[in-house]
Amino acid sequence: MDKKKLRNDIILIISLLAVAAVSLILIINKSVKTNLVARISVQNNVVEVIDLSKKEEKDFYIDGINGKVHVHTIDGSIAIVESNCPHQDCVRMGYISDSSHPIICAYNGVYITIDGETLNDVELG
Repeated sequence: MDKKKLRNDIILIISLLAVAAVSLILIINKSVKTNLVARISVQNNVVEVIDLSKKEEKDFYIDGINGKVHVHTIDGSIAIVESNCPHQDCVRMGYISDSSHPIICAYNGVYITIDGETLNDVELG
């Protein structure tokens, strides 16, 4: 009887963990992004504001302190895809689409942040 109870307990725990994981994934994927705006600054001066809500693909160059930085937007996200900086950390950061992580190219003094809100940020009711 003890082995059967232990087996049932293990099945119950695994089932609960699976339901929790699926629920978490659904909640994260359902966060609707609205009013997303990318602000690109060079030495603390905003030089470009991009509306990411339009989800347009766009390529442009920003004049940094030590050269040009190639910026690309696609599907509501933005990235530095090319820079003349020695370590290329800004390029390796990839595309961002929320305000949790900025892109920083310290060598060129370029800083990209995203402002806006997601459905999770908005109080309902």
